[in-house]
Amino acid sequence: MNIFDPTNLLPDNDQERVLALDKYAIFNAPREKAFDNIVSLAQAIFKVPIAHLSFLDDKHEFVMASEGLGHVGLIPREESLCALTVLRADVVIIENALEEPLLTSHPYVNGDFGLRFYAGAPIITPDNFVIGTLCLVDQKPRNLSEHEITVLKELAKVAMEQLELRMVNLEKTKSLALANQRLKEQITQKDEFIGIVSHELRTPITALKGYVQILSRKAPLDESISTKMLQQAEKSTEKLNGLVDDLLSVSKIVNNVLQLHQAPTQVQDLLDTCCRTIELPATQQIVISGDTMLKVNVDRKQIERLLNNLLDNAIKYAPNSKTIEVKVLKKGNFAEITVSDKGPGIMAEKLNLLFERYNRSYDATTQSHGLGLGLFFSAQLIKLHGGEIGVDSSQEKGSKFWFTLPLAQNFEMN
Repeated sequence: MNIFDPTNLLPDNDQERVLALDKYAIFNAPREKAFDNIVSLAQAIFKVPIAHLSFLDDKHEFVMASEGLGHVGLIPREESLCALTVLRADVVIIENALEEPLLTSHPYVNGDFGLRFYAGAPIITPDNFVIGTLCLVDQKPRNLSEHEITVLKELAKVAMEQLELRMVNLEKTKSLALANQRLKEQITQKDEFIGIVSHELRTPITALKGYVQILSRKAPLDESISTKMLQQAEKSTEKLNGLVDDLLSVSKIVNNVLQLHQAPTQVQDLLDTCCRTIELPATQQIVISGDTMLKVNVDRKQIERLLNNLLDNAIKYAPNSKTIEVKVLKKGNFAEITVSDKGPGIMAEKLNLLFERYNRSYDATTQSHGLGLGLFFSAQLIKLHGGEIGVDSSQEKGSKFWFTLPLAQNFEMN
């Protein structure tokens, strides 16, 4: 009988079918025991010399597992009898290929191979795409009973179930690999952080120790030298205190035990405190504009610390920026505060990392200091206040860090 139209062996949905096949990442994959077992079982049940399990893309049939064929690999799709099964999406049985006029010149039928019998059951995905076949081949004519056809279909379903299970396992393996990689990165990051902490703490401790030793010798020193040493010792002490504060604050943030003491506070008061305490080089100035009289509901101590961190970063990473601009705007029920500089900017690939823990640098051109906790703490602190934080930056044009804080009037009304 004429079982197929030789002018078109491609189903109408072949492009979508191939995409469905690609999802399983099985084409050209190494042999797997599970599929070998299915083929061996089919050969034993039907007592045929050849059985194989194949998948078909747009150009080839890939023999994934076989018994009686040896290593086959890829077969051009135009020579594949399994293409008939893909086309029909049903079991195809050729009892005697010599009686099929369209197959008498086929190389498998007319050549040394001497194919006479073929039966193929479609491997059908849950979304109804035929991506492969389970096939039986013999070199003598034969037929299959209805029961045998049912068994062949069931074996093809088992192959599909195995394929689904394989995909789930691959996804789990991939997830585990990613988790393992992330864990390795975190361990490396933690080790690097310990080294950074050791270095950052050692520097002021060494300086402080040296100043104290000199002063403790009770040798006569010029008063100006003594004063300078005491000032340097005080700075080292302040730096140590700041580093310890950073560690403690981040620990509280991470463990969800940081308590905010919020109260209505004028933005101008926050800025005044920061401007008094920040160490500003003579070549730079802070320019403040906008609605600084806005009142926000904040933990004053923590937000002043955040502002100090942003201003200090702008001074440190944009040393050639003559002005550091601070602008305050009312945005709905929030006050938006921006800190802008005209420095070298931040590389695009680092923007997404700025608010992560342990990130220590803005760009490769500037030496970084500190523990890399400032921006991480800032982001978490703003989140606790119910606001948002972000950065806009491009290289050579500078950076603008912005954050929002809830207006105090909203809390007073509630």
